[in-house]
Amino acid sequence: MTTAVIPCGGRGTRVASLGGAVPKELLPVAGKPLLQWTLEEAAAAGIERTVVVTSPAKPEIARFLSDRGSVRAPTVVVQPEPRGLGDAVTCARAVVGTDAVAVLLPDNLFRAAPGYPIARVLDAQRCTGLAAVLLAEVRADEAATKGATGRARYRLRPDGLCDILAVAPKDPKLTHFDPGPSPSAVTPIGRMVFDASVFELFEAERRRLPAGAELDDVPVLQHLAAAGRLIGVLHTAEFFDAGVPEGYRAALAAHGHGAYP
Repeated sequence: MTTAVIPCGGRGTRVASLGGAVPKELLPVAGKPLLQWTLEEAAAAGIERTVVVTSPAKPEIARFLSDRGSVRAPTVVVQPEPRGLGDAVTCARAVVGTDAVAVLLPDNLFRAAPGYPIARVLDAQRCTGLAAVLLAEVRADEAATKGATGRARYRLRPDGLCDILAVAPKDPKLTHFDPGPSPSAVTPIGRMVFDASVFELFEAERRRLPAGAELDDVPVLQHLAAAGRLIGVLHTAEFFDAGVPEGYRAALAAHGHGAYP
């Protein structure tokens, strides 16, 4: 079985001016909260168990989930403090157990069919037995609508997947993606699938951190890439990073142009 983990415990400070008191994950696009889009994507990919990792400061998320009245209601676990994406994933460990874990970031929104792209990332992980992550090519002229993630180096495989060779760290001084000197660059984005051994990788990384530091996902991706254990699925359709104001506005504009049903 695969369990979906949807991290919703961050502060959402970058888009706070747009939503006021509304948590980022409940900001609407096409009349539907970002979190709802993500839940539907996981369900369309055949994932039957979902864990939503939330924050004590966001009771609205638990209320939203309980109001949905779904037969397959997500399990809600609390991340006591916003200590990074890796920390959020480890908060779900007791629920996930020995399952594979699919991580879906709700602020990444895709113009694509239901179940895509997490379904493709799931297929890549199941076919290869390797950790898998979605890759997107971001052009320099759209970089201001994407958050600051690290560039990736990869080698295209005969089966159309990508062997990820390296993942650059995020630059803490940047607020948006930096493609470097090229017209575009490839970066991992918010759809990832691992087997349960990833929890030990996160805990090993936590032990190396100074007290109080955030546990991010990038060091784990870097470790997997260096070991030849990370596969990429190249996403060629448009996607929106609603975690930054420019990206959320772009998603709203796309809805106005008929991008969403």
